[in-house]
Amino acid sequence: LEVRPSPQAEWQPIVLENSGFETGVPSDTEDDSTDSDPGASKPIPGWGSGGSGYSCAATSESAAEGELSLVVASAPLAGPESLFEARPEAGETVQKMLARELWVQLPLALPSRDGRTLGPPDAPDFGELKARLASIDPNALDADDESLRLAGVILAWNVFQHFYPYFDVVDVDWDRVLTEGLRRALADAGGNEFLDTLRWVVSQLHDGHGFVAHPEAALRGGLPVALVSVDGKLVVEAVAGGNEGAGICVEPGDILESLDDESATERFEAECRLASGTLQWRTARTLRMFGRGEPGSRVRLGLRRGDETVHCEVERSSAAEAPSNRPEAIASLRPDVMYVDLGRAPLETIQERIEELAAAPGVVFDLRGYPRGNDEVLSHLSDQVLRSAHWQIPQQIYPDQERRVGFDTSGRWLKEPRQPRFRGEVVFLTDGRAISYAESVMGIVEHYQLGEIVGSATAGANGNVNSFTLPGGYRLTFTGMRVVKHDGSQHHLVGILPTVPAGPTLEGLRAGRDEVLEQGLALIEARLASGD
Repeated sequence: LEVRPSPQAEWQPIVLENSGFETGVPSDTEDDSTDSDPGASKPIPGWGSGGSGYSCAATSESAAEGELSLVVASAPLAGPESLFEARPEAGETVQKMLARELWVQLPLALPSRDGRTLGPPDAPDFGELKARLASIDPNALDADDESLRLAGVILAWNVFQHFYPYFDVVDVDWDRVLTEGLRRALADAGGNEFLDTLRWVVSQLHDGHGFVAHPEAALRGGLPVALVSVDGKLVVEAVAGGNEGAGICVEPGDILESLDDESATERFEAECRLASGTLQWRTARTLRMFGRGEPGSRVRLGLRRGDETVHCEVERSSAAEAPSNRPEAIASLRPDVMYVDLGRAPLETIQERIEELAAAPGVVFDLRGYPRGNDEVLSHLSDQVLRSAHWQIPQQIYPDQERRVGFDTSGRWLKEPRQPRFRGEVVFLTDGRAISYAESVMGIVEHYQLGEIVGSATAGANGNVNSFTLPGGYRLTFTGMRVVKHDGSQHHLVGILPTVPAGPTLEGLRAGRDEVLEQGLALIEARLASGD
């Protein structure tokens, strides 16, 4: 796989994990007892798939190279009857007030024959409407058109109104959001302003999975530094190329005060307000995206270093990963303590050293980020069956989420104990960068007390993500599944809380220290010394 950020740029190779599917499990050797659907997609290390109408599986039949290849095959699409049993009765209607003295009444079930909805004998032919719709060029639609902007706000608002599952825990006047969103859309001068309007609408959901993207607004060039927020200041945590910075005139512990002579704090706060979710997630996401632009473009930084101001011009990088001062993905930090970064070490790499890790007196698992498909490591940490938090897919048949008929709760994880069993002290590091899948992992750690949790609260947004595209190419995402903790309490906007709070300080960053990791190590050393 090679990519380039623009037609003028050079192609850049991307390393694919398990690119030959050689560590996959052939579908023809799967144990049928674990999967009653032979057409279902099989998990393949390093890869993910989703959607309906197809299945993906590793197979040993007619492998193009090596022993395994990937087969993508069509699969039957589920019909409307297979979603769930409840449905409106024939003749049911809904009556809603659209505006003052303006009401609408609509049927909720329509008669059909041979797959076609029945209408009155004198119903007009839809041929003309279909022809007009077919004549519209989607690529010609843009936000300079006022009607497109208004339609976008109305469509997005309605999707969330009927299907966002967390209005019961989010403090928002959603009707007012529609009014304000339309007002903003009317005032927008073009695409960039309308993009911010949509981001504002999504921000009112307080949903960490809420995001708005547009192809023309994709800025993939990041600053060659990693930033953290400390006491309201944007502080450099790590520099590309290590602490020497590979010639970059930025040092860990520098306080970022300006970008191209614009206040960094004011810009950060403005961008953070348009992000969605908890404060810890909005901060983490904005820090990761902060200062982005075209790869190869240059930006002038104003930095506070002690009592002096330093001006430094750097080039935006297209590197996939932000700079980091963490140890190797799997490392021996001390003779008696191992370290595993679950955000960088895939499961197969962990499995290669599983005996060594299981025998270690202490292990630090770092989940200040997103796991690399390695949640199975939890099965080595307990002698009991582990279950995930409760996943609930809402079943809606009425508008405005009224009279919800139930939840689909069939997707919960169940993890059987595996050998070798870790017997040493275990600590997990986490913070607001851990979202969704990471919180499924940390939720199990929290409930089953698999180890101390050091750091700060996770993002507080878990559940499968829904997406849809508005006219003009604006793609929106949001959480479509409810997740509650094992005890039934709220997870959304709460997250997984640390048992031992810890975070970076300005002094520690200047010294190149990872104080959260240090706290985790100190806990293990104390327990080993006490013999508990």
